Amino acid sequence: MTELKLQKLLALNERLRQEEEFPRVRVSEASKALVSFVTSTEDPLSDPGRIEDNPFTKKTSKGGCTIL
Repeated sequence: MTELKLQKLLALNERLRQEEEFPRVRVSEASKALVSFVTSTEDPLSDPGRIEDNPFTKKTSKGGCTIL
């Protein structure tokens, strides 16, 4: 075995050992946690508030399209 191949295999082995140490979470637990987070956290983008308060949604009285 060449020295280069040996170094690559040793590096791969080390990466696999590091990945093995990562904590694992079952998919069912992760999905429950995700659903819980999504249902308990308010999303400011899904409810922008009243349209009247947003200056970007106000229509001009001129109507039509404006080209800058």
